[in-house]
Amino acid sequence: MNAARSIGGRARTSRRDAILEAATRLFAERGFAETGVDDIGEAVGITGPAVYRHFASKHDLLVAVIERSVRTHDETTARALAESRGPDDRLAKLVHFTADACIDDRALTAIYWQERRNLPPDARQEIDALHRRMMDEWAAALREVRPDLTGSEARMAVHAASALLQSVANRDTSLSRRALHELLEGMALAALLTPAPAQHDGEVAPRAAAGG
Repeated sequence: MNAARSIGGRARTSRRDAILEAATRLFAERGFAETGVDDIGEAVGITGPAVYRHFASKHDLLVAVIERSVRTHDETTARALAESRGPDDRLAKLVHFTADACIDDRALTAIYWQERRNLPPDARQEIDALHRRMMDEWAAALREVRPDLTGSEARMAVHAASALLQSVANRDTSLSRRALHELLEGMALAALLTPAPAQHDGEVAPRAAAGG
């Protein structure tokens, strides 16, 4: 009896994971609105209504997919903080491990940014709070290396670097994984570490020439 329940539990977990994987891929490729429950069911060899044995609705499935994305990046951040050996190494590991995560699962990376607006309000608030906490941890790590930055400047720099790393999600490339990783990692670190141009009182940035 116990063994049977265990086998049945593994089967249900495996099917649920398969549905999550299919939904992640289809939401990334087609978008949430253009993906039907029947499409997701067909991708895993079941009927559309059978998906509801595992998820109450398509929105419930989207919540699970985005939670998975945010949790992946949260675990990546925690790993970098735990394994680092000082401020410079901490920032480098945050960028390195995040580049790994973005490249290795592009579909999951894309979904938070593409489909966040389709989350139910309560779920969106909860997931956004977790994302803000991660960004605050990144900003704190950056300010250890760049004490010249204010908190607001550090958070803006971190959001910009994060967007750069995640831009790989919807881009096809002929670059090898190693070359792509080195490119993204180098650009993100440069964006975080390059000092902003000095500003002088009364200076106004020049406007682009008409037609330029």
